[in-house]
Amino acid sequence: MNKSEFINILSKKLGCSKVYASKVVDAVFGCVGDALQEEDILRFVGFGTFKIQRLPKRKVKTPRSGEIVTVPAKKYVRFSPGELLKNKVNH
Repeated sequence: MNKSEFINILSKKLGCSKVYASKVVDAVFGCVGDALQEEDILRFVGFGTFKIQRLPKRKVKTPRSGEIVTVPAKKYVRFSPGELLKNKVNH
């Protein structure tokens, strides 16, 4: 399912326009991003947890030249589904 299909389903479920549903989706995901910039964890009980993971800088060998280069540290988002979501998917 893509974003457009999701917005169609949401607009029907809420009884609102697709434009409004699109604004809701954009606002929710924008807020998730904002929250994760401020805190390292965002928890929705039953749905799941978004958590910032950190990967430290490290040295790697390039496949072509064999040269050792330093890959900078980075952060990435990890999602762990909650029990209600797991149950919904598995039933």
